[in-house]
Amino acid sequence: MSHSATPTRKTIELASAWMARLWSESVTDEDRDACKHWRQQDPEHEQAWQALVTMAERFDTLPEHASNSALLTQIHQQGRRQFLQWLGIFVSSAGLGYGINKTDLIQQTLADYSTSVGETRTIQLADGSELKLNTNTAIDVIFNGKDRLIKLHQGELFITTGHAASFRGQPFQVATRQGVIEALGTRFNVLQQEDITTVGVIEDTVLVHTQHQRIPLQAGQQLRFSDKHIDSTLALEPSKTSWIQRKLVAEQMKLSQFLTELSRYRRGILRCDEAVADLRISGVFPLDNTDKAIQQMAQALPVTLHTRTRYWLTVVANKE
Repeated sequence: MSHSATPTRKTIELASAWMARLWSESVTDEDRDACKHWRQQDPEHEQAWQALVTMAERFDTLPEHASNSALLTQIHQQGRRQFLQWLGIFVSSAGLGYGINKTDLIQQTLADYSTSVGETRTIQLADGSELKLNTNTAIDVIFNGKDRLIKLHQGELFITTGHAASFRGQPFQVATRQGVIEALGTRFNVLQQEDITTVGVIEDTVLVHTQHQRIPLQAGQQLRFSDKHIDSTLALEPSKTSWIQRKLVAEQMKLSQFLTELSRYRRGILRCDEAVADLRISGVFPLDNTDKAIQQMAQALPVTLHTRTRYWLTVVANKE
C-alpha cells in the first residue's frame, strides 16, 4: 500500500497488541524479534507501529527497548484528526494503562494547548490574560470578536484575566462539562474532574452558570458542582492553588486522598491498603519530585512501600 494511506483497523489492532506485549513485564527477546519481523513484513505494519510510537513518545511512556531512536520516524502524511480516528482503536483494544487513557490522549492531541502528566505550562493570551495549566490538562481558546471562551476539556487551570482595551465588552468565560464560569476581572482556579467542577476564587468575583442556577463567588470562596448537585459555598482551601508553587499542601489529609492527589502528577498506579487509608498526614510536599514526596510521607507514617514495578507502588502498614 502507499505510505500516505491510513493503516487499516486490523493493522492498528495488531500494532497495538504488539506494543502492549513489548510493554509487558514478561516480554522476551523472542517477542522483540517477532515484533520486528512483523513490522518488516509490510510497509503498512511499520506505518501503524511508528504512529503508535510517536504518540507514546509524546507522553514519555515507552520502555527503553521500544524507543530505540533507530526505529523512530515522523508521520508526515497523516492529519491530526485522521490519525486520532484510529488511535482510539489502539487505546481501547490494547488496554495499555500506566496512567494513560483514551480520553487523555485524544484531548491532549486535539487541544489548542495541553500538558502531559507532571507538566505545567503558562500561556499568554492576546487580551493580556495569563493561563497556568496544571498536570494532564487540555484546553481550547476561542476568541471570536464577541466572546473570550476557554474550553477546559480536562485538568486544572489558573486564570488571571486581562483587560486589554480592544477586548472590552467581551465576556471572559471558562466552560467545563458541568457549567460555565464567567470572570468579572479576577484571578481564579478551575479543576475539571470526570463528573465534577471545582472553582476557587483568589481575587474579585466570578459567576458560575449551571443548568439551573447562577451563583456568584467572591474572593476566598470555592464551589464544587456536578450536573445533578451543587455543594454549599465554602472557604477556599490554601491547598487548592498550592500547585502553582509546585507544592502539595496536606492538612490532616487522609492517606488515600493524599495518594489520589499525588497520582495526578506521576504515571502509573499509586494506591494504599484499606488498613492505612484513613491515616492522616500533614505537610508540604514537592509535586515536581513525587518520589521524594512519597519518601517523606513514608517517613511520617507507620507504613511500608511495596514496589511491584516502576509504575506500580502500594502503601501498606508496617509489620509489627
